[in-house]
Amino acid sequence: MPEGLKRLREEIDEQPAVLARVARAPPAEVVSLARSLQASPPRAILLVARGSSDHAATYGRYLFEVRNRVLTSLAAPSVLTVYGTAPDLRDALVIGVSQSGQGEDVIAVLREARSQGARTAAIVNDRASPLAATAEWVLDCDAGPEESVPATKTVTAQMLLLALLSACWREDDLSTFADLADHVRSALDREDEARALAAHLAHLDDVSVIGRGFAYPVALELALKLKEMARLHAEAFSSADFHHGPISLIGPTHRVLVLDAGGASSRHAVDVARAVARRSTEAYLVRAGRLQGFRDAPALAHAADLDEHLAPIVLLALSQRLALEVAVARGMNPSNPPGLAKVTSTR
Repeated sequence: MPEGLKRLREEIDEQPAVLARVARAPPAEVVSLARSLQASPPRAILLVARGSSDHAATYGRYLFEVRNRVLTSLAAPSVLTVYGTAPDLRDALVIGVSQSGQGEDVIAVLREARSQGARTAAIVNDRASPLAATAEWVLDCDAGPEESVPATKTVTAQMLLLALLSACWREDDLSTFADLADHVRSALDREDEARALAAHLAHLDDVSVIGRGFAYPVALELALKLKEMARLHAEAFSSADFHHGPISLIGPTHRVLVLDAGGASSRHAVDVARAVARRSTEAYLVRAGRLQGFRDAPALAHAADLDEHLAPIVLLALSQRLALEVAVARGMNPSNPPGLAKVTSTR
């Protein structure tokens, strides 16, 4: 096995240990920030990120709007870095999410937010990074070095920190996180099933990756992983948007990969799978959580007694395993995609 591929597999497989460590002892900064939010709730939350971290941020948007009922948005850093202006961020919480903490535009938005008096936090895997130095609260992924170009363990760690912040803010019982790492470990053990599903995808030219609600951020990340790891053109859609035109893409070389995080998202996943079947083609499913309905399609699934807002962390690990197997089946080197570097900084 090439050394790069071996290291990428190791980093994917390190996730249960990383998640168990963080869940067992949530960082003091998570608790401190949650107390600040309880004492003085923010007018809104703005999440700032790029790449895979942006997909973790999208997960955070669902968390804070569904679980904490606070208006949450994803930043458009170009408003500041290209157009030289910024929205009114007073009384907001602004969270920068970045594995490396090096992104210039993410740092610029946090710096602007702090100058306006907003509360700022950074979710990073490097406490010595410029982004961490810019923020008031630093939430450390504590994932250890991540050498492969595709982000894996840092993404699930970012999601976990966002989930812990949401839970501490709500004063939830954190025992709900106790089995999360074990579920991720069991999901990652489904290598044979991932390889079997990868065989269905490896010959395709294009694939649509569909998710709704808490499954949608995972759809975004899986589509990215299929592109960067396997060089398979993949585009993510909300299942609602998919019915508004993109469903016409379905054909012999363009298939649909449906993501399901259990709970409310299951019904939408089943609806898409059935709509695809009515068009005389096949949907492929990736599922984790409390699952229901539609078991007659090729699937990679891990049933878990997890609330829907936590199941996406397991679903993402399962998706990483699938993307890796698709890359191997297509003869690609997923650890070092052409044209990409580990740290990408944009303005």
